[in-house]
Amino acid sequence: MTLVYADAPKTLSVILDLSPATKPHTIVLQPSAALNRANSLEFQLALEKALEQVTEAVIVDLIWVNSTDTYGIAALIAGIQRAAALGKFLSFQSMAANSQLALELAWAHQQESISGAWTHTFSSELESFLDGSTPGETA
Repeated sequence: MTLVYADAPKTLSVILDLSPATKPHTIVLQPSAALNRANSLEFQLALEKALEQVTEAVIVDLIWVNSTDTYGIAALIAGIQRAAALGKFLSFQSMAANSQLALELAWAHQQESISGAWTHTFSSELESFLDGSTPGETA
């Protein structure tokens, strides 16, 4: 497994200009300080470029990120969408609990707005089948 480490988005532009023959399997991004309005677009572009460069996965190590605002969360969501579109794996490591919760809520909200609220109803045939069976009963 090939790992390419980068400390800041400015470094990424140099590291990620790879020829197709030397594409790594995995790239580890390690942003630092904050993911916020001031730098989230630059980070998002670096993340998307990393996803295009790898053959398998991008790991975003957030251990050095001390805060994430809504713009940073939006950049991470954009990364998730890009990874899904490219069929690549994207992993967030060492994320602060409050940032993880904000990311999960934003992702759930986005999924709901795309596909609508999920309802847990079954067809009447399945419901009547379930009503007629008892636990432990065998056919």
